[in-house]
Amino acid sequence: MFEALKSGLASHFKDRATNSSRKAVQDYINGLKQMTDQDLGVILAVSTIIRINMEEEGYLPKGLYSDQSLPSTNELGRYQMDLNKLVRDFNKMRQHTDAVGALLISYSLRCLNVAEVRDLGRDMWAEMQRGLPHGEQALKNGEQEKGEPFPKRAWQEWNLIPVGLEPQEHRDHISDD
Repeated sequence: MFEALKSGLASHFKDRATNSSRKAVQDYINGLKQMTDQDLGVILAVSTIIRINMEEEGYLPKGLYSDQSLPSTNELGRYQMDLNKLVRDFNKMRQHTDAVGALLISYSLRCLNVAEVRDLGRDMWAEMQRGLPHGEQALKNGEQEKGEPFPKRAWQEWNLIPVGLEPQEHRDHISDD
C-alpha cells in the first residue's frame, strides 16, 4: 500500500512539474510572438554571446547546441538553475534583453531535458527563426556599441539551433538535402 501511495505521489508531482514547464515555455513563446523579427535577431545575437561566454568560462559545456550527446538530466537541471539565477540578476540590473537571451538558453535546455516539453522547444525555435535574417546585423550593431569584436565563435554559431529542437520544417529541409 505504501508503495502505491509513494508511486501515486511521485506521478502527481512529475505531472505538476511537467505542466509547470509547459506553461512557462508556452508563455515565453507567446512573448516571442509579440516581438518583431529584428528584435528576435537581437535575442539570437545576445543569447549566442551569453552562451559562448558561459561555455568559454566553464559554466556550460562547450558545443552545447551542436553536440549530439547531452549532459545528464541532473547536470542539465543544474545549468538551468544557474541560467535562471543569471536571468534574475540581469532583470535586477535592468538588462532585460540579456535576461530574455539567457532565458532562451535555459528553456532550450529544459526542452531538451524533458521529453514532454520537446515539442514546445521546436515551436520556440520555429518562432526564433523569424530573427535569422536579422541576427548578423544585430551582431554587427552589438560590436559597434561595445567597441570591440565578439569572439569568432559568435559569428560562426549565432544561427545555430540546438540539436533536437529543430523546427519540423527545418528538419524536413535537412532531410531533403
